[in-house]
Amino acid sequence: MEVFQKQSIRIDQLLFFIRIFKSRNLASKNISNGNISIQGIRVSKPNRNVVIGDIINVKIRGYIKAITILKIPSRRGPFEEAKQYYEENIISSNEKNINNQNSHSFVSRSGRPTKIDRRKIDKLMGRN
Repeated sequence: MEVFQKQSIRIDQLLFFIRIFKSRNLASKNISNGNISIQGIRVSKPNRNVVIGDIINVKIRGYIKAITILKIPSRRGPFEEAKQYYEENIISSNEKNINNQNSHSFVSRSGRPTKIDRRKIDKLMGRN
């Protein structure tokens, strides 16, 4: 007797199973915020089904990742197992976010610097 695999899965469940998001709740929030699109169409509800071959664009931290679904997962397994279910390409990145991460920007506030600020200052001055 042959066991058939599901032909479709909810988008929030898929993004959780393939470890794009840490929880299904985070996946649902990103979908509701409009950070996810399937085949170029923005998805607004987490109950949208996806099938094998769909291309999902995920906007995370300034990057847009294009994920092509190769197989439908049945569970959230280890990362090595999750990688076989999709193929990922980084389409573009926000140049401004990349430059901000590399620069040493300090928050302008009055008073004593925080521990993180002191570490940044020490690194900038070459004291570490």
